[in-house]
Amino acid sequence: MKKIYFLCISLFATYQLSAQCAGRYQANIFSTIDVNTVTYGSNLDLNGNSVNLTMDIYQPQGDTSTSRPLIIFAHGGSFSAGTKNDADIVYFCTEMAKKGYVCASINYRLAPSAFSLIAEETTVKVVLMAMQDGKAAVRYFRQDAATSNTYKIDSDQIFIGGTSAGGILGINMAYLDSTDVMSPSWQSWSNDVGGLEGNSGNPGYCSLVSGTFGFAGGVADPLWITSNDVPWYGCHAETDNTVKIGYGQPLSGFTPVFLYGSDSINARLNTLGIHAAYDRYAGGAHPPFNGSSTIMQNNKDSLAAFLYRILDCNPNNLKLPGQKSCNTTTGIADATEKTIKATIYPNPTNNYITIELNQNFDLSNSHIMIVNSLGEVLVNQQATDYTNKINLSNFAQGVYYVRITSNENNYTQLIVKQ
Repeated sequence: MKKIYFLCISLFATYQLSAQCAGRYQANIFSTIDVNTVTYGSNLDLNGNSVNLTMDIYQPQGDTSTSRPLIIFAHGGSFSAGTKNDADIVYFCTEMAKKGYVCASINYRLAPSAFSLIAEETTVKVVLMAMQDGKAAVRYFRQDAATSNTYKIDSDQIFIGGTSAGGILGINMAYLDSTDVMSPSWQSWSNDVGGLEGNSGNPGYCSLVSGTFGFAGGVADPLWITSNDVPWYGCHAETDNTVKIGYGQPLSGFTPVFLYGSDSINARLNTLGIHAAYDRYAGGAHPPFNGSSTIMQNNKDSLAAFLYRILDCNPNNLKLPGQKSCNTTTGIADATEKTIKATIYPNPTNNYITIELNQNFDLSNSHIMIVNSLGEVLVNQQATDYTNKINLSNFAQGVYYVRITSNENNYTQLIVKQ
């Protein structure tokens, strides 16, 4: 009798689990997928040539749902190669569409050649341009949802990521909210190509996403991830030399920039209490499923499980209250106007830094923090005056962040300790 009772409870729990999202998004419920190609924008490449931006949209054939989550996939190729038709991306789009998602595989602007990435300026600009294209793709679907509603998506549930460079595109796009946290040269290069939002199409619509993922992806700085940020899924091989699992230069040191891989992203999210799912593999395959259909299937299943845990139709979803979204974020321009104004010098520094705050700054409930590249707070003190001096002579050489907070205002600036 007890066995029958527990069997009934188990079956009921299974039914409840699948009923939460009407049985969608976990198992395959469709067998045939329709794919159509659209142009979602256009922009100039680094040579000044106009590029039409296209994507393939995957939808379950015969689906009657009118509010479906959207997954945008970006291909790999070191930002100099690859297309929306790459086999791994076609596989992920097809398999996730079978579960009821709308999926899109995007083309984005690439570097003139792989060799051109030896210049830091080219690398930074090309990555920023790819992120702009990703934002334009998000805006394309939000524009459609607000007008013709051709694709029947839920515009509050859009996710972006991809393989290698595509993962880097999606992850950095999800977590970089302002150029204020970038070095002066990177800020200048961002301005050269049109800022974070860019001009790739569909202006006037929000480009934020509800989650991100990367198959061997990375982020330029884990401190870009803040306490109200979105969840992440990643997979990575321990000795990957194309994109390091920890901190290092991509492409075995060929490119003159540094990137934080999945270990660093996972650690940062865990520190902040943001949901993260992570598959870590032995070896150096890039991405981990390279040459292994079994691992590719496992990564697809992990992505599906991760997304289900943060879907709105799941009443036990792991999204944090106050997670940034189009409904809760005022936008970069508005947020910038409300931030603290501060002058920090000298930068670079050997010993001390001086922090001068504007006279309108509210000293009550204010703090000055020095944070290292791992997100560890090394100094946390109250701002006692409009001019504050901090001794960094015992700090190791490297990059740090000065973070100033007061009530709802905040300011962050990168500094270099020589």
